[in-house]
Amino acid sequence: MRPFPFSLSVSLTPYAGRRVVVGVSGGADSVGLLRALLLAGAQPVAAHLDHALRPESAQDAVWVRDLGAGLGVPVETGRVDVAAVAARRGWNLEDAGRRLRYDFLARTAREYGADVILTAHTRRDQAETVLLEVLRGEGVVRGIPPARGRVERPWLEVARAEIEAFLHALGQDWLEDASNADPRFARAWIRQAVIPILLARFPAAEETLARVAALGREDDAALSELAARLTPHAPLAAQSPAVLRRWLRRQLGREGLTFSANHLSALAAGLRSGGTVHLTLPGGRDVTVTGGRLSLGPQAWPEPDFALPPGWTRRSRQPGDRLRLGGGTRKLSDVLTDAKVPRGERDRVPVVADEAGAVRWVGLRPPLWSVGTEEFLSLTPDPLHAAMGEALALAREAAAQQEVPVGAVVLGPDGQVIGRGRNRSREHADMTRHAELAALREAARTLGPYLTSCTLVVTLEPCPMCLGAALEARVGHLVYGAANPRAGALGGVMDLLGAHWGSRPQVTGGVRAGEAARLLRGMFAALRQERG
Repeated sequence: MRPFPFSLSVSLTPYAGRRVVVGVSGGADSVGLLRALLLAGAQPVAAHLDHALRPESAQDAVWVRDLGAGLGVPVETGRVDVAAVAARRGWNLEDAGRRLRYDFLARTAREYGADVILTAHTRRDQAETVLLEVLRGEGVVRGIPPARGRVERPWLEVARAEIEAFLHALGQDWLEDASNADPRFARAWIRQAVIPILLARFPAAEETLARVAALGREDDAALSELAARLTPHAPLAAQSPAVLRRWLRRQLGREGLTFSANHLSALAAGLRSGGTVHLTLPGGRDVTVTGGRLSLGPQAWPEPDFALPPGWTRRSRQPGDRLRLGGGTRKLSDVLTDAKVPRGERDRVPVVADEAGAVRWVGLRPPLWSVGTEEFLSLTPDPLHAAMGEALALAREAAAQQEVPVGAVVLGPDGQVIGRGRNRSREHADMTRHAELAALREAARTLGPYLTSCTLVVTLEPCPMCLGAALEARVGHLVYGAANPRAGALGGVMDLLGAHWGSRPQVTGGVRAGEAARLLRGMFAALRQERG
């Protein structure tokens, strides 16, 4: 009977009877995997890519073809000048070889109709990869994944010595790649100069480093899941650096950008501080974080949706621009800073000025109007701005009754108010008498229990109870004014929408937030004064 150790065979059982593509360099690991797959009952196709990095590399391809012929295994070979590709695309040799090799394996799999690609990475490869990740400061130690897409690595927990013993028992020889001993390559240097020293002092070093990789992947998966739950309205400054780095990795990766661990750390620090960080990534792409937001490129700002009176102009900001708001006149530059507009975007924000040059309108989200401009133009105010005005009026009524000043309205599908409410907890000695619940109940009496096409507008970020009621009612859009650092369920304390609910409304925060916050501060100041 042919020797087939259990440690090598157990991970190959799933491939019995299946057509698989296996990368075969000619080294002990890949030759061992090819021989073991045949013993396991698989139908392997050997794929060998000549990287053209050594004069004798063409002979390696001949050797692999002869091996396949002797075993009755189909062999596909290819040749690519990896050094030329690396120079042309700005990759290092190892990275270029890896990319081109996996492209070749994928093409071979498509040609043979194989649904899986196997590589012969072992525990030694895993240990080397962990050390490389640490030395390069990559920030996350994950090692080589057991599987990624169609690529699987069944021998990632197997020691190289077991494979060599298996091949000796078969009488099977293999090739030794001279580049594996070339210290110019980082992995070869670690293999030749570092691993032997570690094993002499720590005999279980390979197993230990492989375990570090496994734990690192588990930790990274958990933190990446938390990062994936961050909603567009989530306050990024409140997140941990570990979650923010993974969130940033996800955002930059979607744009196809190249970045390092240092870039992620710098951007994450900027998000947490609320400050501004400008970086130019490899390839020349500029990214910015400011005011707890990430900007990856030019943004689309609202354009004026009204006819300009004679003499009025649409332009960008100018030195000395000021805007008359409810609390007084302010510099436009300060308004844009408070709105967390990235520095590079401020000249792109549309501004409408009258014939005297006074700023009348600014294209933010939502747009800002100079006091009196909307009435002067006889325009319908922004619907959310107007609805929040009604909610603020209800909040003032609550304050007059010594209730927490929170008001809410529900807009129906046509934009008309179909539900109103204000806090009445003291009046009824019932702490569940919140503004949102009253507004939702009134709206439900008109439209029924489900308010999918409706908008709930409330002056304060909802608490978990009120958010739960809005979710149960399937409210389509939820708008709030001030953040709620004591009980906010949309990021003030915790973003409950980060979990997977059956209904997830659109969320818009910060509408007339200053007015709502002033009402709350005024009430609490009066209470403190009253209590002495």
